[in-house]
Amino acid sequence: MLTIPPTVLILVDGLRPDALSVADVPTINKLLQRSVHTFQARTVVPSVTLPCITSIFLGVPPEIHGTVGNYWNSGDWQAPGIIDLVKQFGGKTAAFYNWEQLRDISRPGSLDISICLNHAESHDLPLGESDKQVVEIASPFIPSSHFEFIFVYLGCLDTVGHRHGWMSTEYLQTLENADLCIGKLLKSVPAAAHVIIASDHGGHDHAHGSEVPEDMTVPLIISGNRLKPGQLVSPVSVLDIAPTAASLLGLKAPKEWMGKSLV
Repeated sequence: MLTIPPTVLILVDGLRPDALSVADVPTINKLLQRSVHTFQARTVVPSVTLPCITSIFLGVPPEIHGTVGNYWNSGDWQAPGIIDLVKQFGGKTAAFYNWEQLRDISRPGSLDISICLNHAESHDLPLGESDKQVVEIASPFIPSSHFEFIFVYLGCLDTVGHRHGWMSTEYLQTLENADLCIGKLLKSVPAAAHVIIASDHGGHDHAHGSEVPEDMTVPLIISGNRLKPGQLVSPVSVLDIAPTAASLLGLKAPKEWMGKSLV
């Protein structure tokens, strides 16, 4: 049974690192002051949402796990992902998200709580409203149950990037809304928790999926009381997220994972 502080992974879909220096993001800026971080982490090819997030959770790139588009196709991959690993060692796990395609990032039975609203791409909601609703649902659950691993996915920024363009006014406004959502969420998180903020890919114009730097470069922020703040200077990949989360929880990463722990 795990008895150490929980780890919270917050993923903001489609977040370009350079947007953080333009938008008003006081919550993220405050976390940066007490985190190890980089604005130069590299995602996987193709830089598409489901392949990238699958890689984050399974610790291997798309050419190995098999999901190469926004449809699940990883049936032959047998190694546990980070959620499965936590569950195997007796931890409680939770996921809150607003894009239904993420339902397969863990194996059946590995999540104690899984709540999907599936309207990050809705045309009927104001910009960022779907992210707000995810956090409104997640926030009461977190202090009322002792989770070891919590995943919160905010999908609105990617939707706005496609509709209005990456780095557009609407995109930056939606990022500022995501920052407010993260701030509200963190009020419900135990003070001793480790918090990881990351993205799956960036974007340019109205798209992503290529190997240009705007698509391939993402931020990675790891905050916790026992971590010495500073910049990560070695090459960093989204494949490092699962091993890092495992290390923070005192777990050994499966030998199949290709990333490394950053802490």
